[in-house]
Amino acid sequence: MAHSYNFTIFMIVSLLFSFTLTSVKADLIDEICSKTVIKDVCYYALREDPRSKGANPEGLMAIVIDLSQKNATFTCNLVSTLLKETTDPKLKTRYTLCLGNFNNASNILENFPNLLKSKDYYGLSANATAAIREPSTCDNNFLEPPVEVPELRNASDNLRGLIDVILVLVGFL
Repeated sequence: MAHSYNFTIFMIVSLLFSFTLTSVKADLIDEICSKTVIKDVCYYALREDPRSKGANPEGLMAIVIDLSQKNATFTCNLVSTLLKETTDPKLKTRYTLCLGNFNNASNILENFPNLLKSKDYYGLSANATAAIREPSTCDNNFLEPPVEVPELRNASDNLRGLIDVILVLVGFL
């Protein structure tokens, strides 16, 4: 009888602990994403990635760094394709400038895993501040016609959103 009682108490405590951990992780993601500019990008990145389950702020930072690097590479490839396909001289100039912007962002992001590993949070913040400017600089090339294609604008917004999550996460480390 005592064994059954102890097992029941153990199960109740285990369930409560499990619910508390789940709620804390959801609360952490909510807290982080509530402080970002493009909340949808944050929630998608942190909730949809299976590596986020049970991750602490440092683990979430590693995930967002990885996603940012992949997004920057994707965007560089997208701009390269757009550059090759266009015949419009204005667009060629703009895509060339954008390719430089996204290459700069990609080069900056390349250092982030080492900055995180060495716990150089100031370096992460300073470099993220520099990197987040690059997508905006590209977008600013399209303030007058011809307009920016939606795929490029979305990729730019996503990269800017991911880098913003990095800036917010630095405050949690």
